[in-house]
Amino acid sequence: MLDSYQDLIDGLTQTPTALRALLGNPVPDTVGEDARALLAELCAREKVEVRRIQTVMRDRRARLRSIQYEPELEQPGADLAPEAMLTDFNHERSELVSLLVNLTLRDWDQKVDHDEKGEITLADEIDDHLTWDEEMQERFEAAMG
Repeated sequence: MLDSYQDLIDGLTQTPTALRALLGNPVPDTVGEDARALLAELCAREKVEVRRIQTVMRDRRARLRSIQYEPELEQPGADLAPEAMLTDFNHERSELVSLLVNLTLRDWDQKVDHDEKGEITLADEIDDHLTWDEEMQERFEAAMG
């Protein structure tokens, strides 16, 4: 069981490196609008996920709505430079990983009420986030052509 949690963390830690390789170092300001929009979405989603995990850890009776209904995701801003957006994402991803590596086995198995899915565990929430992460990488690959 511990291995599966470590696999989730490992998957999350691989994304920043994969995106850097795909987008460049630094990310050029000339990336297309599709990539810029994806970066904005990525940053917004990561901030929301960090907040959701913090909420669950603070309030054992927290209830999660379906992530697509989180208000911060309605209008992700793409007004920052692409490099700044990737830097923001990397910072939020570091925060998320830091939260996760300090979880106990009991924390990972903590039940959370989810508006759409019913009762899930914190591990289920992270697994969903990693799946979304992998889909985003595919979308970036398509956007970068």
